[in-house]
Amino acid sequence: MKRGLSFLLMCMILLGSVSFGCAEDQTVSLTALMVLPEGTDRETLNALLTEIAQETGVQIAWEQKTEQEWSKEKEKRFASGQLPDLLFNAVTEEDIKARPDLFAELSMISFRHAPALQGMFSDEPDTLALASNANEDMYSVPAFLGMEPACETMMYINRAWLEKLNLSMPKTLSELKNVLKAFRDSDCNGNGDLSDEIPMDWCGWFGSPYSLTNLIGSWGVQLTNDGADGFFAENGEVKNYAVDERYRALLLYANELYTEGLVSKKATRGEEADYLARSHGDKRGYAIVGVAIGKSAESQFGEELKDQYVPLPPLDNSDDMLTTSEARWSYDYSGLNIRGSCAAVSAGCADPEAAMRFLDAFYRKEISEKTLQNGLTGVLPVYIRRADTEALRADDERQAYAEALANVDMVTEYYPQECMNYTAREEAALETLLENVNKVTHQWWPRFMTGKADIVSEWDAYVRQVNDAGLPELLAIRQYAFEVYQGK
Repeated sequence: MKRGLSFLLMCMILLGSVSFGCAEDQTVSLTALMVLPEGTDRETLNALLTEIAQETGVQIAWEQKTEQEWSKEKEKRFASGQLPDLLFNAVTEEDIKARPDLFAELSMISFRHAPALQGMFSDEPDTLALASNANEDMYSVPAFLGMEPACETMMYINRAWLEKLNLSMPKTLSELKNVLKAFRDSDCNGNGDLSDEIPMDWCGWFGSPYSLTNLIGSWGVQLTNDGADGFFAENGEVKNYAVDERYRALLLYANELYTEGLVSKKATRGEEADYLARSHGDKRGYAIVGVAIGKSAESQFGEELKDQYVPLPPLDNSDDMLTTSEARWSYDYSGLNIRGSCAAVSAGCADPEAAMRFLDAFYRKEISEKTLQNGLTGVLPVYIRRADTEALRADDERQAYAEALANVDMVTEYYPQECMNYTAREEAALETLLENVNKVTHQWWPRFMTGKADIVSEWDAYVRQVNDAGLPELLAIRQYAFEVYQGK
């Protein structure tokens, strides 16, 4: 949000740094609730909390509950209105929207009493966008992990099969198809069975993280955060590839793979457990999948087979005139690294300034590093600077996608859907419209791919159905929110 706030943020950081030092000299007593995931090291956690209390001069009377305990009593506590001063890992965005009267609005308090938090907002503006609502009010504080990769899913190819068949790594969609044909027609895994190889596999539905729709980037469509539900931005305009000619071209390609026996017949079902089982090979330990989409080689193929697979970089589509730019891949950095609603302050807090001073300590570099080292990033607010984790990303197997991801235009193409803000009325409209649109896209995707519907003759009828379901209205609402996010 609101990129125009950058100058204001810097001014407020300076003000906050002055007020922080003055307030820290006084000891304040507050109450707090912390909800702990299973397996949390409470001894280490409590030691860190004690350290922060001593540094900030804010003494906390803690109430700690498991997630299961809190889920049973949360609604009752909310209904009573009797909440502690601070709530950690206990409040969701939906809770705040349903009962905003229970929580303190933190934007101005944070400007004056949270310089480290404001520093994160300045460095990573999407954290402020995520924490703020359509009125630019903030009722909880977020976290920035800074250590997750720039893309979540990758396409893998069996390198051992390539080497056995003396094939080069494919660089285009046409080359991939030829490789898949070779996989289909050969005993690649060497088990004596020419029929058990699955040249290519994926998992299911339109827009799935493991779907072939990831390949829409080969037509120059830049997705962000898995391109959930088909939305993307191009030249500053919010679009949905479900009605784009480039998606039609992808469907034609998918249909060719399917009808020529180059993909698992189960790929359209969307059964993730079954998909992973196929990737893990047969009962004798032989690999049976040539190309698949997953999050890591180990999770996708298992410990025994992972070394056979390497990431397959984004593929150019040199044979299609619709392609106007280099191949793209989904840019997922913000969605993977930002976590919302980490902590909130109750509306009845005895000393909101002291509460914010206490919260701000978690965003200091030394405290955030301790939080990370002690495995507490899923419990506490945290700010891990991306500059401090560059070495992690440099060693990641996702380096095969680094060049493509570097091409993202962060002004006209970057579309962080989770950071868009809507009014309650807009959210209600979006929910209904999206449900209606998805019913159409999810229905037609497997039909087109398997040939049960003819892509050439039925495309126009399909597009009319998507638009009649409400896509133009959906895009208009999202476009306005996108422009507000950009500060226009």
